[in-house]
Amino acid sequence: MTIQELKPSKRVRDRWLAVLEDGSILRLGKNQIADFALYAGRELSDEEADRLIQAVQTENFRAYALQTLLNGPKSRKMLLELLAKKDCPPEQAGEIADWLEEFEEHKRSGMRGINLVGHVRFDYTDGQWRAYLYHDVTYPQLKELLRKQGFSLPTADEWAYLCGGGCRTLFPWGDGLKSDMRIFHFESPGDEDKPYDMKEPNFFGLSIAYDPYMREVVAADTFTTCGGDGGCNICGGTGPLLGFLPCSPHRKPEVQEDDLLDIDFDFCRPIIRVEL
Repeated sequence: MTIQELKPSKRVRDRWLAVLEDGSILRLGKNQIADFALYAGRELSDEEADRLIQAVQTENFRAYALQTLLNGPKSRKMLLELLAKKDCPPEQAGEIADWLEEFEEHKRSGMRGINLVGHVRFDYTDGQWRAYLYHDVTYPQLKELLRKQGFSLPTADEWAYLCGGGCRTLFPWGDGLKSDMRIFHFESPGDEDKPYDMKEPNFFGLSIAYDPYMREVVAADTFTTCGGDGGCNICGGTGPLLGFLPCSPHRKPEVQEDDLLDIDFDFCRPIIRVEL
C-alpha cells in the first residue's frame, strides 16, 4: 500500500487525510503519522498496512466511546453494547472498556479524576464514568469572563470575612480541630453516615474552606488564592491540624507562580457587589 498524498483536514483539527493508491482515504491522527513515520510516497508493507488500519479503527472506536461518555454516564455493559452497534469486535470493545477503567485506579489512589489530552476530564463514581470537556483558563481570562457575566471575585480580606466572620481564633469555632469532627482525608471507620463538619454551611450559609486541596481564587493584581495549599501539608505527612491550617481565614494569601489555573485544585467563588 502506497500513500499517494498526505494532507491536513480542513474540517477537523489535528486530523490528516492519507490518499491511497486505490483512491481510498484514511483519516489519521498525529499519533499514527508519528508512530508509522508516514509521508507522501511512503510505501507500506502488508503487515504495516494492517497495523495502521487497526490503529485507525481502534482510535475511532475510542473516540466514539469517549463521545458517548460526554453525552452522559455509562456502565461497562452499556458501553460494550454501544460499541457492538458500531461493529466493534467484542475483544476490541473489551480492551477499550479496560482502557477506560484503568482511570478508576487513579480514582482509588485518591485522585479526584483524570484529565486526558488536556481537554477531557473523567470522574468515576458509583460504577459509572462521567466525562467533561474543558479548556485551560488563565487568571486574567477568568476575571474577564466573570466581569462579562456581572460577577467578580472577593478580595483576600473579603474572603477571610466570608470564611471566619471576623473571628480571632484559627478557625471560626476555635483554635483546634475537635476529636469528633469528620474531615476530609482523615476519615475514621464508622463515619460514613456522618456529614463533613467543615463542609456544613457556616453563619453566612456558605460551604467554604473545608478541604486543603481546594484553593479559592481571589481578586488581586496577580493570581492569588486562599483557603488551601493544594494539599501540600497533608502530602507532607503533617497530620490533621497542620494539614488544615491553610483553611484558616487568617492564613496569608498565596501568590501563585504563574497565571494558569489548575482544574484539580483551583476554584472560584463568584460574587455580585451591591452598591449601598
